[in-house]
Amino acid sequence: MKIENANETHLKEINEITNYSIVNTNFNFNFEPKTLEDTKKWYDEHIQKDFPIIVCLLDNKVVGWASLSTFRDYRGYDKTVEVSLYVKNEYKRKGIGSLLLKNIEEEAKKRNFNAIVSVITGGNDASINLHKKFGYEVKCTFEKIGFKNDTFLDVVFLYKILWNKNVI
Repeated sequence: MKIENANETHLKEINEITNYSIVNTNFNFNFEPKTLEDTKKWYDEHIQKDFPIIVCLLDNKVVGWASLSTFRDYRGYDKTVEVSLYVKNEYKRKGIGSLLLKNIEEEAKKRNFNAIVSVITGGNDASINLHKKFGYEVKCTFEKIGFKNDTFLDVVFLYKILWNKNVI
């Protein structure tokens, strides 16, 4: 397995992994699959803002990806990012999520981010437990705030402080 920065050649596979989650789970609150053009726009915006997108490659195929994004669009949150992480369904529970989370945290530290927030659908125990393993703390659960597939869903906010400094 190899971790590297995503590039445009990875977008089709990133799109497929994301769309699997959209179509087959309640863990992504989009209802319609993303087009390749949607994914290209998302990629371009991340590159422009220097928000990393990384991929995990196995035999030169993308088996998972992670990214950092704006947490909230207020200057007071400029040192906080939100993490997204997806692993191809047939490659789950093989250490790929751990590898991606470890590496995306390093990218956050390189960019001097102070905190990472992860927003996870209640019931996605594998993802919640992965984040807890890396020191993320559950800070709140909003009950029944999401809705998908005729079901109201809980949303769990976890976070981790990267630096123990008051000012960067």
